[in-house]
Amino acid sequence: MAMKKAIISAIAACFISQAASAFPGSAPDRYSEGIAQTVMTRYPSALNIPFKPWCYPQGYFLMGLEKLWNSTGDRQYYDYIMSWANQVVNPDGTLRYFKGKSMDDMMAGSVIVWAYKQTKDEKFRKAAEIIRKSYDDYPRTTDGVFWHGRGTVGQIWVDGVFMGQMFLTKYGKYIGDADYCFDEAAKQLIGMHTHLKKGDSGLLYHGWDEDKDARWADPATGMAPEVWSEGLGWYALIMVETLDIFPRNHPQYQTLVDITRQLMKGLKESQDPATGLWYQVVDKGDRQGNWHETSGSGMFVYAIQRAIELGIIPAADYRHTVINGYHGIISKAKISLADGLLDLYDANNGLGIQKDYDTYVTRPRKKNGQEVISSFLWGTWIAENAYKNLTDNADTPVTIPKFACTDYSQGKVFIFENDSIVWQHDAPLSNDLWHLPNGNLLFTTGHGVLEMTLSGDTIFDYRSDSHIFACQRLKNGNTFVGECNNGRMLEIDPQGKIVKSVSILPEGVTDGKKSFIRNARRLDNGHYLVAHYGGKKVIEYDENGKNVWEVPASGGAHSVIRLPNGNTLVAIADSDKNPRIVEYNPRKEIVWEISNADFPDTKPFKFLSGMQYILEKGILFTNWQGHGIKEKAPHMFLVNRDKKILYTFNPRKEIETLSSVCVIDCAPDAAIH
Repeated sequence: MAMKKAIISAIAACFISQAASAFPGSAPDRYSEGIAQTVMTRYPSALNIPFKPWCYPQGYFLMGLEKLWNSTGDRQYYDYIMSWANQVVNPDGTLRYFKGKSMDDMMAGSVIVWAYKQTKDEKFRKAAEIIRKSYDDYPRTTDGVFWHGRGTVGQIWVDGVFMGQMFLTKYGKYIGDADYCFDEAAKQLIGMHTHLKKGDSGLLYHGWDEDKDARWADPATGMAPEVWSEGLGWYALIMVETLDIFPRNHPQYQTLVDITRQLMKGLKESQDPATGLWYQVVDKGDRQGNWHETSGSGMFVYAIQRAIELGIIPAADYRHTVINGYHGIISKAKISLADGLLDLYDANNGLGIQKDYDTYVTRPRKKNGQEVISSFLWGTWIAENAYKNLTDNADTPVTIPKFACTDYSQGKVFIFENDSIVWQHDAPLSNDLWHLPNGNLLFTTGHGVLEMTLSGDTIFDYRSDSHIFACQRLKNGNTFVGECNNGRMLEIDPQGKIVKSVSILPEGVTDGKKSFIRNARRLDNGHYLVAHYGGKKVIEYDENGKNVWEVPASGGAHSVIRLPNGNTLVAIADSDKNPRIVEYNPRKEIVWEISNADFPDTKPFKFLSGMQYILEKGILFTNWQGHGIKEKAPHMFLVNRDKKILYTFNPRKEIETLSSVCVIDCAPDAAIH
């Protein structure tokens, strides 16, 4: 236990968690405020929130922002909401963009009711009345449930009930016509449940067609084929939002409570406990192709916590579901490399009812979809207000106060401290370096290896006719050197005498050339782990130079690390246009990988070179940008096992291309290089 505490202390010395004030650029202290700032910065007017000036995306986001304004009192949120309301309502109370063609059109009217509640301005009351009257001739099924749209004949969609009743219930509560509004809301919510419930699961299908002739409808039942995450999320939201203001003496109140309890039970049972998220097709997490969907997950987090607060479900039974869900949805948030704001991943961008399971799970996933920005706001807001210090156990972005690095193209070694260069030395083609326990630096110099004090004294100096890209200080005080052209694995004592030499050149080859190896390590068992850059493979050689283990690296292996669990990390370059880091187990199976496929919109990785594995944190690696790369990306990344970027070292004029890095002040047991 004492050893573990010492290692954790050593890690803490290497990294400093970034403060909340660092957003944009790093994770916000409160994600609800971070996503609000993100949307308000990217869309200075809510008219420009995709996909229309007036539609449910505006209403959904602005009603979430209203919650944030109520809890923080920050005037910027109020002003942003009110600005939109004033732009869509004319001075005479007419509406600029409202059409009333579908339930989707109704939802934004919730903001108009809010604006009237705040200002008592008659123009907002008149505008809300126009929306209310559009319900009078809206088409319905034979038992009175609203069609999703005036043109979707006979069809009810589970998401439509949120769109319609968010406005209607608030109109009844804050403007008038309360009996009709609450009676109608109860009819719609109960009718939707009656038609769409999936057995006794508590869950609801995506839709139902009374005529049974829609392309997606089951010809016998008229039912949609699946339970869609975001669609069910809309229903979960409207149930708790309605019950919040619904008259408790209404004859249908208890029925709505019972439906909500059944739904919350179904949601708890279908949550993936490993991630805290829900699946795109909610109740089929074990099916091939299904994936964790962010927008519906945010909705469910909000709905479950709101049901707790309303006393509908017990906190003791559901609290963990909410907290686990919160950590799940923030795991889908990444800091944008373009503007430092939040990018949200793994959600659709609007979705109609699909014909089958395969179509649901293969629909394109979008970054920053028009719904997920608001679902994330609602879910994070309610969790962060209910439970303090939620981010204490989350993966917090960090800064690295002090590190050494090699600039291969510029031919220099640097030490950065607090983002400034505090030491440098010439080192042509330097590709490997170590910060030693004695405070010195050990690094390659193209055709040699130097150990230097920070005052500039040379302690060790080995030179060769061969290119040298790998070095390592061994536990016995000797130095390992990997000679590229000669293919020799050398052990050299402090006086510069070669005490062991093992050739790994293939039989009949006398010059491995410059591309034969890059990074190489002498393992504790005396073996050599070698990244064969030109040969596009990694080989472990025994103490006599015999190949005992080999894995491919199609883009060119650049660096290797043998992990404590026996697995091997390989940093792969760019010759196959797929720079990546791959983890192999001893059976040569890939068990983990990170590449541009994980960041499809930015593709930040160019040529992955040096690495350091930081226990309890993740992998720190350099992103070499030679070979004529024009679009510059960060020189260095720290990523965790969930592929979340915790740190970047961005381009700056003093640096051309980084090829290796070593954090300073990390104990040997805290970092593997």
